[in-house]
Amino acid sequence: MRSLWALLALGLLTGLGLGCPISDLGPPPDAWIEIASQRVAVELAETPEERAKGLGDRDRLPWDTGMYFVYDRPAFYSFWMKGMRFSIDIIWIRKGRIVDVHRDVPFEEGGNGPTVRPREAIDAVLEVPAGYSAASGWRIGSRVRLQRTGTSP
Repeated sequence: MRSLWALLALGLLTGLGLGCPISDLGPPPDAWIEIASQRVAVELAETPEERAKGLGDRDRLPWDTGMYFVYDRPAFYSFWMKGMRFSIDIIWIRKGRIVDVHRDVPFEEGGNGPTVRPREAIDAVLEVPAGYSAASGWRIGSRVRLQRTGTSP
């Protein structure tokens, strides 16, 4: 009888969306990133305004999600933690390969936090929750594949 109640409760929670991973809730992602057989739902930051705001003023970033910054040309772009309320991993990318990783970049409550730069020019950046890149086994040289979903311009 207990197992019947447990199954009913699980069915109810799943039906309400409460049993689904947080990345399954809300609007569909702009794109998917695949690195080392790990898929991450991402929001794209392609305009100067989107890149300037980044993840600032958000309370969290769910596991298996990220923000992907796209640039027209390779350069030494700097990132800071202005407006951030949680720590992140910053993955620096050039020509579809990871070229640098900054893990567990801390936020500074009420401040701008550290400014980080890649070792070499990059054309894309992926921000994911702190600890995600290590847990996923990502390293310099790992291939990065972007697959747009068609929901963004």
